[in-house]
Amino acid sequence: MKDSGSIDPRNKLNALSGKEWIRFTKSWFIADGKSSDISREIDLHPASFPPSMIEDFINFFTKPGEKVLDPFLGTGSTLVACENTGRKGVGIELYPKYAKTAKSRTNFPVLEGDLRKLLCTLDINSFSLCITSPPYWRILKKKKDYNQQERLEKGLDLQYGQNPLDLGMIEDKEEFLKELTDTFSKIHALLTEGAHLIVFIQNVRDKGEMIPLAFELPLRLKKWYSFLGERVWLQNQKTLRPYGYPYSFVSNVHHHFALIFKKRSQDLKQK
Repeated sequence: MKDSGSIDPRNKLNALSGKEWIRFTKSWFIADGKSSDISREIDLHPASFPPSMIEDFINFFTKPGEKVLDPFLGTGSTLVACENTGRKGVGIELYPKYAKTAKSRTNFPVLEGDLRKLLCTLDINSFSLCITSPPYWRILKKKKDYNQQERLEKGLDLQYGQNPLDLGMIEDKEEFLKELTDTFSKIHALLTEGAHLIVFIQNVRDKGEMIPLAFELPLRLKKWYSFLGERVWLQNQKTLRPYGYPYSFVSNVHHHFALIFKKRSQDLKQK
């Protein structure tokens, strides 16, 4: 990141100047994957994201040398971003093939298996940031659309896998949100005082209507986290598809919500 001025001595959150700080607070941003970020193994994952985008969040919400957790690691972009920004990272990934790719991209720990068990092995009060992209409910199990057909023709994965421990395999929305809430409630204890949680998620279409996952999750997490707002990640290179034409409006969803939470203190959480 280019130097844009001095760092205010009162800034305890990050190592950014005032100009860099203010630029990041814009509520939307465009991020499309760079060709240098993508290999066959990384593109195989149906929901990968560019490390350069994650670097911006890490630079804002941590200082160099601090620890970052990604409990839904995928192919390891968060750990690559940690290495690129001088932070320490730990990731958890359920599926062996994605864990293998992540391990090939980083020297940071990649814990393979059920996050419900592995979270208990991590030190409490040790992470300054948790940033992650959990499954968007069962969106990858839906009837194949144009984008999935393209992936199928290229021999790329349409789903993460069939492991019953995968939250993306859960059929019932309430059960999915309960499991997701339980996961982030456990992560609360792993975060340092005042640390942040960033969750990338979308509202998803199901049976003809939009299910507001991104709007419901903050309400579920308010016992453990203060909801500070969101940044909207726009994907400008995605192809427009004729969904619903010529009968009904169906949105081409080319954005994700980066929900930004801050850990509540133990005292406040208990009230």
